[in-house]
Amino acid sequence: MKEDAEHKELLKKMSKVKMSAPKGKNNLKSNVELGRDLDLYIVSEIVGGGLPLFTPKGAVIKREIERFATDEEIKRDYLHTSTPFMAKSDLYKVSGHWQHYQKDMFCLNVGKEIFALRPMTCPFHFVLYKRKPRSYKELPLKYAEVSTMFRNEQSGELRGLTRVRQMTLTDAHIICTPEQLEKEFEKVLDLLKYTMDKLGVKDIWYRFSRWDPKNKGKYIDNPRAWKDSEEKMKKILNKLKVKYKEAKDEAAFYGPKLDLQYEDVYGKEDTLLTVQIDFALPERFDLTYKDKKDKLQHPIIIHHSSTGTTERMIAYLLEKNQGTLPMWLSPIQIRVINFTDRNNKYAEMVVEKIKAGIPDVRIDVDFDTVPLRGKIRNAGMQKIPYIIVVGDKEEKAKTIAVRKRGDKKINSESVEKFIKEIKLEIEERKC
Repeated sequence: MKEDAEHKELLKKMSKVKMSAPKGKNNLKSNVELGRDLDLYIVSEIVGGGLPLFTPKGAVIKREIERFATDEEIKRDYLHTSTPFMAKSDLYKVSGHWQHYQKDMFCLNVGKEIFALRPMTCPFHFVLYKRKPRSYKELPLKYAEVSTMFRNEQSGELRGLTRVRQMTLTDAHIICTPEQLEKEFEKVLDLLKYTMDKLGVKDIWYRFSRWDPKNKGKYIDNPRAWKDSEEKMKKILNKLKVKYKEAKDEAAFYGPKLDLQYEDVYGKEDTLLTVQIDFALPERFDLTYKDKKDKLQHPIIIHHSSTGTTERMIAYLLEKNQGTLPMWLSPIQIRVINFTDRNNKYAEMVVEKIKAGIPDVRIDVDFDTVPLRGKIRNAGMQKIPYIIVVGDKEEKAKTIAVRKRGDKKINSESVEKFIKEIKLEIEERKC
């Protein structure tokens, strides 16, 4: 009986979804409200805070961002890997995460050993690098991964998709010689500018995040290496004419960072993307390569992410655009609406023709028995980029009536012309 009562109570908890949030500045909606209104994700009490569940619509956005990052990295000679979600504490002791980051990690007792869910991917990539001797001729070596990671955030700090306990990061590590550092750093900034342009990221600023020698517990204690790496980063940023603000005590525990900062709807500052120069972990892992004189040297590491954590990027895009996403990211890209039931067959033919012309297009139909105006209003509330209406007039002329999101004008055109225009918009990931 006690078990049955507990089961019933748990079922009640399963239906409780936490998706309320106060309005932001200028009455803007937060990603929590937009996620709820557009049916993109939920946070369930029975699953736990900071663990968002993406609906099929939300999963589309997540998948497209990660696919975009992967495709672009592969074009730029990154080698994609797949590594475990957890590891023995030994790995994190070598990297220094155990000493400097343990309170933010989820630890597990497995038999007589202690494991931890990974808070980042770099230690795994370094183990892969060490699997065989390396030569300077192999460098730069670029490892990348769409990696699931875990951070033990405090419950009071959790905010929708902005701050979560499980996240997906497009994580990359460039292992290079000191001579290659400047050129590779410049290439990373070029990649980030490209991804930001395609995603429509605006209103960000750069922060040069430095260490604080007084905060002994937070950083690896190597003043000389810190001075050298910060000077190198500053020199590169100045040469590239990157405008930045300096921030003391904001570096990673193993090196300085260039953070791309933004402000959410509540006016709170957060990091969207980051680039780090790492002098410490190559030495801690004893990563080496043979130089031209056949002597062993330690490489330098550039840590970066092409699109940041997917969850935070989605939160940013939702809030900045108030749910109006670029077509290539929209869960539903085209909706076909009938004027009357007698137009259903023609509408279905239009859908099949568009699918044949654009195989991966996300298109659906609305044949509900409600007035046309109501169906158009519903599609507008869902932020669907293109609405196609077909009635007797369109069926007779073998055309479609197209309404673009944000435009009250309705254009009559052939299906073939529409396919050509939309295919290009999707392929070029126009923002």
